[in-house]
Amino acid sequence: MKKLFYLIASLLLLTVSVNFATASTAEEVTALVKQTREAVEKNALQTFARINRAEHPYKNADNPSLYVFVFDTNLTVVAHAIKTKVIGKNVKGKPDIKGKKFRDEILATALKDGSGCGWVDYYFKNPKTKQIAHKNSYFELAKGSDGKDYIVGSGKYFDE
Repeated sequence: MKKLFYLIASLLLLTVSVNFATASTAEEVTALVKQTREAVEKNALQTFARINRAEHPYKNADNPSLYVFVFDTNLTVVAHAIKTKVIGKNVKGKPDIKGKKFRDEILATALKDGSGCGWVDYYFKNPKTKQIAHKNSYFELAKGSDGKDYIVGSGKYFDE
């Protein structure tokens, strides 16, 4: 009986540890956004193609909730590592499930004060849990190698 208890306790601890290990941190999110911004500034079109193919590092194979997205300053999606069907679509004014126009807020914040970066909270489907979850996304304004301005973002979910 004692062995069974320790076996179950060990498995439970391992499951919890793996879940924590795959949860995105603010540091991982900001590092991924910075890395992607730099790639967009060097070669925008190639980077967008890699993001749209969900290549590493733009989509994390071990943590499917860690991925990048890119909008232009008209809020047209130019790259998305997990939702390729939105590429080319304009998402201006499109709210989350609670009515927040978070993409508009991301754009306004990115263009507002010259810093070109920030964090925005909203609700979005978590690709790991398949549930709508509270998400916090970090974004940076990028000057693409093609001379256009883009907003590069990624985020972390609070349900992980």
